[in-house]
Amino acid sequence: MRIRSALFAPWAVLTVLALTACGPQGGDGSDYPSQNVELLVGFAAGGHNDATARKFAEGLEAELDANVLVVNREGGGGAIAATEAANAAADGHTLLFAPTGAFTSVLLQQDVSYGIEDFRSVEAVAENAFVIVVPDDSPLESFEDLEGVDDRMTYSAFGEGHQTHLIGEGIVQSYGLDAEVATFPGGAPALPALVNGDVDWGVQDITSALPRVRSGELRILAISTDYVPEALDEEVPTLGELGFEELQTAGSQALVVPADTPQEVYDELAAASTAVVGSDEFVEFVEQSGGAVPDVEGEAWFGEYMPTELERFRSLFEDLGLEAQ
Repeated sequence: MRIRSALFAPWAVLTVLALTACGPQGGDGSDYPSQNVELLVGFAAGGHNDATARKFAEGLEAELDANVLVVNREGGGGAIAATEAANAAADGHTLLFAPTGAFTSVLLQQDVSYGIEDFRSVEAVAENAFVIVVPDDSPLESFEDLEGVDDRMTYSAFGEGHQTHLIGEGIVQSYGLDAEVATFPGGAPALPALVNGDVDWGVQDITSALPRVRSGELRILAISTDYVPEALDEEVPTLGELGFEELQTAGSQALVVPADTPQEVYDELAAASTAVVGSDEFVEFVEQSGGAVPDVEGEAWFGEYMPTELERFRSLFEDLGLEAQ
């Protein structure tokens, strides 16, 4: 083995010199990934976005043969993480686990300086329902019981402009409730307030709510999607069935990168992400968490899905009288 190395050493030197003469390598992403990859998550640990991002990152590590570190940048309904990702180097080493709420929240936040044009979607990863929940000892036995409440109430949501805020405010205004929103940086931070009765009811992602529902600490009054996930082993009315078709929505998450990311890097990420999301292990994880894998192509998430959602949310915000703060 040593003799072979000695015989080939001159050729190795010539190869190195030839590569050096060609100038710096990897500017087009040909050496990607060349360092740890960070996956930014806009919500606190423990909720749907965080749990799904961590499972996705686990698979992405194997596909890229590189460390993928999940970094929580909670706040602003996902806007803080999205802002950081928009300003990051477009080299594929800073990725965003983008939730719908990070872009609908832009409509109500004057200090947000990014938009969908600053990103390119790589892969639609998961979607989740939201559930309207109450503490187990709440006097509210059904969703319809909300309509008759005269006392001042507080409900929980994940930030100004987030889908949970839209759903909550739509219910409040439709039923003429005297209620205010208490915002939290994700599902996990909101749970103690719900379980302890610090808020009267809340709009929660199904992933973080399910364990507390199964333990008997929370009860579900309604679900935001037009379907009930198999993981929810009980009959629950949908918002559409209750007369709130316009509020029906699902949280959707995609892997996105800055818009000017090199095509070679984008292609490698797309191939790796498709392999992860299409794996039986990942699909089973998402479904057991009460979610689903979206039927949306990667490029279409920003190309078609999000523009449609933004227009829908803009119209709903106007109808509800919600304006940028």
